[in-house]
Amino acid sequence: MCKQKAKSKLQKFIENFFVPKYQFLRIVPENVIQITLHNTQSIRKHITTIVSDQVFMNSNIVHLQECWAVDNESYNIPDFEEISRNRLMGRPQAFGTINFCKLTVEPRITDRIEIENGNSNNHVEISGFKLDNRLTIINIYNNPSSSLDLLKETLLEVKDYIDESENILILGDFNHELKLGSPLESFMLQSFDTRLFSPRESTTNARTVIDGVFGRIEDYNVEVFIYESYASHHKPLVMNYKISHLNTL
Repeated sequence: MCKQKAKSKLQKFIENFFVPKYQFLRIVPENVIQITLHNTQSIRKHITTIVSDQVFMNSNIVHLQECWAVDNESYNIPDFEEISRNRLMGRPQAFGTINFCKLTVEPRITDRIEIENGNSNNHVEISGFKLDNRLTIINIYNNPSSSLDLLKETLLEVKDYIDESENILILGDFNHELKLGSPLESFMLQSFDTRLFSPRESTTNARTVIDGVFGRIEDYNVEVFIYESYASHHKPLVMNYKISHLNTL
């Protein structure tokens, strides 16, 4: 029997070089829910980028911020259902959140909270739903002009909506730095008993850490990865966590 020749260092380098860096996010195990969140800086312009991206398309839930979406337009992502949207009338503007899902949401839409402070440049958007009555997910878009006090005030509006005994995720574009010891992180821990799951690494081309995932997931194994975007200055965050059962649409 002929012995198989050992691979040269060059062969190994070539094989590793041509393996896509994010290949592991394109194949989602059955016991894992994958959630992708992204400030897309206009779904109207960049939906083709989303649809052609295997990481987005193989996720179970997609949360988008700053969609520039309007109420009378539909945005089709194959195999996903639009669960909720911050509804904007008239001309497109630099805000708006949309949630897409492949999973059964019970109830379908539990709540949608939109809070503005009179000025469209000073507002916070929150949309949320429950997944399988075990997990509440809240999608945030905080306008860059909004103060930290307004963001805190808005978040407290949903405190009664969240059961203290259930798992929760509060995620999105907070537009406030999430570096170690930040005032926002302290507030989230004190008010919601959540910790920061996402890495303390740049999530924008400006090297800021303003997109994040806070959570209280008692019985889940959670990992969050920073992905890449060719259409937005923000980098998507991709979250994977293992679950004991999964319901699909």
